[in-house]
Amino acid sequence: MKEKLKKLKQMYKISGYRKQFIILYTIIITSAIIEIITVPYITKQILNIHIPNKNIKALIIFVCIYTIFLILQCYMTLKHCNIRSILQRKIQRDLREKVFFKMQDINTKYYDENETGVLLQFLETDINDSGALFPEIIVEMYFMGLIRFSIIAIFLMFIDLKVTLLILMLYLIGFFITTYFNKKTIKIINEIRKINIELYNHINEGIQGFLTIKVLNIIDKKEKELKNKLDEYTNSNITLEKIVAKYNNIFTFIISISVSIIIYFAGIDVVQGISTYANILLLIEYSSALQYEFAWFTRHLTSFNKSFLAYSKIIEFLNKEDVEQLENGEELSKIKEIEFKNVYFSYNGNQKNIEKFSMKLEKNKKIALVGRTGSGKTTIANLLCRFYEPQKGEIQINNQNYKNYSISSIRKRIGYVMQEVQILPNTIIDNIRYVNKDITIEQIENIFKKLKLYDKILELENGYNTDIYNNSEILSTRRKTNDKFCKSYGS
Repeated sequence: MKEKLKKLKQMYKISGYRKQFIILYTIIITSAIIEIITVPYITKQILNIHIPNKNIKALIIFVCIYTIFLILQCYMTLKHCNIRSILQRKIQRDLREKVFFKMQDINTKYYDENETGVLLQFLETDINDSGALFPEIIVEMYFMGLIRFSIIAIFLMFIDLKVTLLILMLYLIGFFITTYFNKKTIKIINEIRKINIELYNHINEGIQGFLTIKVLNIIDKKEKELKNKLDEYTNSNITLEKIVAKYNNIFTFIISISVSIIIYFAGIDVVQGISTYANILLLIEYSSALQYEFAWFTRHLTSFNKSFLAYSKIIEFLNKEDVEQLENGEELSKIKEIEFKNVYFSYNGNQKNIEKFSMKLEKNKKIALVGRTGSGKTTIANLLCRFYEPQKGEIQINNQNYKNYSISSIRKRIGYVMQEVQILPNTIIDNIRYVNKDITIEQIENIFKKLKLYDKILELENGYNTDIYNNSEILSTRRKTNDKFCKSYGS
């Protein structure tokens, strides 16, 4: 429990917007206090005093007061609903931004160890669930549930202490039952999360490997795998809903006994002249309010578990220390020579991708690495760009270990033409200026002249301002992406 409270505190800190949350909580608590004080007061005045005395003028005044109160309640409800909705969207936006930028900083190895489904789970399901934790779920569970429940319970104690304590004992039993079943739901929610990640992987595989699946004629196999996973996902959710429905029904049955308690004990007090009909009416009405408010709590337990688990995963990801320190080290101004000295490297620690590799590349010299697929050509390029680092051996730049230089300055001095071309949804010149915004049109033209593409560009209707993304006939092969950060590896 202490660990969960500690995590909640950390989540609240990360969520930000404390001032807005304080305003939100204040509005809800104030609204609850006004409602619980005003309605009973008006009810007692009307039933116990003004109706028996046939005081019409007083009745009109109280009707007006009650109308003003209803208008105020409607305004406060509208206000806090609006604040909650805005906060939820802002928190989701902020978390998505934090996770996205963390993905850019984190070490490349993380992507080798985690499937695409894990990343999609972070960016979609987890962030949506996390954004609802404080402005939606916590508010409804505690401020619209337990706090209002507590205020009503205190009020009822002033009306009839004995009856109220008996009712609260029933709620205590219901709470223990709810807690017992809640532990089961957490286990199922974890299972659903894992299945959801696998579904994301299936979907990603179906999109990225669409042509491969068609060529290999395994469409039926992939459809069957996806159907089985969807069935598993559906069955897990049905199981979860059954458990929730079970403890909700048991809880409702236990709490319904409270009406019998009120009628019996409060009824005896009225017969004996100890209490009034107004008190019975208020006890029945507010015992229903107790049930309603506590239902806010139990109804959101499953949502709370989902959001808490999602937020925990996001915090775990954001706190990862395995990130690239881009600016640590000396500034590399020029590259005179590069040398690999007995370099060993393995992606998974078992299979050696590079073993005893040595190579020296001097300035103004050209070298070609030729080898079969999987022989390590791409790995060498990845090591040189410091996407990875060798387990043994050394890579030197200008006769110094390249780890002495900052990653940022190394990558600025290395041009890396990817095997899979990444085209941004924009014009030719925008794609060229994506990394180097200072490059001039004259420099671009000189480059295209050397590539013998200058005349080809001039033949296009809009020249360098041609939309290259949506004109498939311009390039023989292309790959679209909407990502802000594009990276692909090739030989």
